[in-house]
Amino acid sequence: MKKNILLIFLIFAFLSCGQENKGADREEIQPIVVAESNGSVSSNVESVAHFEVAGDLTVEDRSLITPTPFDKLQESVQAKLMNDGKMINVQNDDGTIYVVEAASTNRSTNEQGFITSRNIAYSRAILKAKTKILQLLGETVRSEKDLSDFYNDGSGGPDPDLMQKASYIDKVKAVASKSLDRALEELGADKSEIMQMNKEQKEKMYSNEYRLLIETYGAALMNGVTTVKIVEGDNGNDYQVAVCIKFSPEQSREAANQNNLGASKEVFNSDAVKKLQSIDTDKLISNLGAQLFKDDNGKRFLVGFGQASVRKADRNQSRYEMAGYRKARLRAISSIKDFLSEDLVYQEISEEAEKSISYFDGTTDEFWMDKMNLLIQAKSTTIKMSTIPIRQWKGIHPVSKNLVVGNIIILTENNTIEFEKPNSNIKSSKSSKKSSGSTGKSDFLESSDLEGEDF
Repeated sequence: MKKNILLIFLIFAFLSCGQENKGADREEIQPIVVAESNGSVSSNVESVAHFEVAGDLTVEDRSLITPTPFDKLQESVQAKLMNDGKMINVQNDDGTIYVVEAASTNRSTNEQGFITSRNIAYSRAILKAKTKILQLLGETVRSEKDLSDFYNDGSGGPDPDLMQKASYIDKVKAVASKSLDRALEELGADKSEIMQMNKEQKEKMYSNEYRLLIETYGAALMNGVTTVKIVEGDNGNDYQVAVCIKFSPEQSREAANQNNLGASKEVFNSDAVKKLQSIDTDKLISNLGAQLFKDDNGKRFLVGFGQASVRKADRNQSRYEMAGYRKARLRAISSIKDFLSEDLVYQEISEEAEKSISYFDGTTDEFWMDKMNLLIQAKSTTIKMSTIPIRQWKGIHPVSKNLVVGNIIILTENNTIEFEKPNSNIKSSKSSKKSSGSTGKSDFLESSDLEGEDF
């Protein structure tokens, strides 16, 4: 009996001690000690694996960040300019501006019309690059922001607006011979309003709406802009044409008086022109637009490069080639004209919006928008000028294997100079069969640094 009483006493004492510990003051609980920055961390602590993020790049996704012609051209031009203490996308100390832009073709390299699409991509890139110059010289910027944060904890009684609509509909019911929608139309209601009337009205419980609008625009007479370098190539899923253009106050002043850049008889017979007449066609494939050159005496003159594709035909092949030469000439003289004078207007609009709406019936509406719009217009201008073709050539585009013909045009001083026109220097490469399969990533083509060119 005494043993049982002693056992019960010991159990009671043990339980009492446990309860006392549970009720200890929280201040007596010792905090977890964090190692100092210079202290060692226990090696048995396992690291936590990085949580998965939807935007993480997989091995396949990393192909998206491989260099493009645009990237290569930016790197190439910047490296060359740094030797003179200049940079791209800024107005340098001497007033020069170099910008790089790019556009992609709508036709694949193995499709008919690729060369035409490539020429168009070049023109699109030039226009976008010129807007960059206008932005650096000064642009007008407008922005708007709207934010609405609405909360409704409920309301009582009939909605007066709904009552008015119901009353309006009751009046329309008098037109018994026509449908309700038709009657509403005859009474002048808009179709969009009718659609809203036919929808069940739902009361908003909560809504959060945000909208951002950014608009920039500019306009100027653009002259004195030259193409200094081009890089093009097939990325595997599109063919990109990247261009670098140059603007300078000096070139702008020269363009205002075309006789300053018109070739005289001495310039026409200089070694600089003769080298353009004999240069290998492989170096001309990636030369488009207007460029400035210097002759042996430092006299600057303006040259236009144009190209056109030629369809391969079983009959009348020479007719297609002759038509191609004429189209190439028009492209060349158009680039000269744009250097002398081009009235450019652009507008760039970015709009973002996000809306989240909750209704009392438990339904929700979500809306988002992300828009970007670039509008460029080169207004029609007319210039009278004198030009002479100094070279016709034809060759094979190394990626698409299309037959290409080109024309090199030089601006002359005036219409009275009589030149001895040189014989057309035509060199052709052997054509190869065009691939009918899918395109693949190609080596990029980079325009050559032509001797006498004024970079």
